[in-house]
Amino acid sequence: MTTTSFAWRHETRQLLTIALPIIATQLLQMSMGVVDTLMAGRISSLALAAIALGTSIYSFAMLLGIGVMMALTPTVSQLLGAGNNQLIREELRQGLWLALCVGVVTILVSLGLAHSLHWFGVEPSIIPEAQRYIYWVTWSLPFIFLAIVPRAFNEAKRNTLPMMWIQLLLMPLNILGNYLFMFGHAGLPAMDAAGAALSTGIAQVVGCLLLFTYTLKTPRYRSYDLAKRMTRPDLAHMLQLLRLGIPISVSLGMEVGMFMVVALLMGSFGVTAAAGHQIALNVASLTFMVPLGTAMALTVQVSNAVGAQAYDLARQRGQLGVLLCAGFMLLSGVNLWLWGEQIARWYSTDVAVVQAASHFLLFAALFQLGDGIQVSSAGALRGYKDTLYPMLITTFCYWVVGVALGWYLSHYTTLGASGLWLGLVTGLFMAALLLGLRFNSLSKRLLNTVRD
Repeated sequence: MTTTSFAWRHETRQLLTIALPIIATQLLQMSMGVVDTLMAGRISSLALAAIALGTSIYSFAMLLGIGVMMALTPTVSQLLGAGNNQLIREELRQGLWLALCVGVVTILVSLGLAHSLHWFGVEPSIIPEAQRYIYWVTWSLPFIFLAIVPRAFNEAKRNTLPMMWIQLLLMPLNILGNYLFMFGHAGLPAMDAAGAALSTGIAQVVGCLLLFTYTLKTPRYRSYDLAKRMTRPDLAHMLQLLRLGIPISVSLGMEVGMFMVVALLMGSFGVTAAAGHQIALNVASLTFMVPLGTAMALTVQVSNAVGAQAYDLARQRGQLGVLLCAGFMLLSGVNLWLWGEQIARWYSTDVAVVQAASHFLLFAALFQLGDGIQVSSAGALRGYKDTLYPMLITTFCYWVVGVALGWYLSHYTTLGASGLWLGLVTGLFMAALLLGLRFNSLSKRLLNTVRD
């Protein structure tokens, strides 16, 4: 591929065509959680607390499983780039077996955490309701991971719109389910928080079935013969996927864990600081959806080029993706810096909370650029099936730098709560630097190998 303006415009358009539906899908998924929270608030504070606690455990287990299953996307994309349809079919079939295994493990993890809530100092009155929520939602975890198999294939084919449309259909289904099961309408018993869990689980199952139906029945995939008979589980094959997926899962866990620990540490600075922190973090999570979706699309684009042994194209696609994410997050950071106080007022009318949130949003503005570069670089590296080094890098940057430095600055300097955010900023920028250097070195080495 030549570096002409036409080529770069074409690649940009192609990347955004894949990324935008992914971003929309993720925002719709987030909005389902928001709806659950809003509707729970109409019942009681206990239901609200139970959903918040139950969701944190369910989301943690789900995240671990999704990380493992994300190994399928670069694997299938590389095979697609190489034109190996037979191996694609086998990869997807073994992915189904892996999804079932991961589903069983994550169910056990969720139930184990549910029975260990008292170890974490949770208010005893909340525990039974939170456990009920987990019991009624955990069964849906295998369906989430099963759905990733056809999703990985569709993403590899640069066909991400079906997932968006399916997620859009699940929104009213989830609202209807909440209305029926939470509040007890149409002759059904009122299940409170457990009703939200059941509704979420049903939505996940329906989404899985719809995605499988589309993928198996659409004429555009007929030549791949995806509905051919199922093969037996191949342990060696699944171990290959695990070697690729477990580092992704650990990386995701490290990042989420970093923000969880910082949130817990923030609690020591009082209710106002904790509330302001949550607002700033919520805003940052929303802006993060754009580079995250772009990074997922970037994995597809890079891995497809790697599969075709077009290493020049793979490198250029990675550079383009990082540049686009950096540009968006730079713009996002400027807006958060300029309009932080106004944004904080959307969340709270408490003057002290607004002041705290607007102050923390200044730090959120600072780490936007680093966050965009690190997630896009990691996405590009996944395209090369390079997941071990990113895991080591992110673990070091998030915990040794981010958490440790934040804790030190907040407790042993005059910075206080601001020190925690300064630690986050430093950790994310260091991750961006190291992941960017890793991508540059790996892509250049493979390119030079081909040229030699």
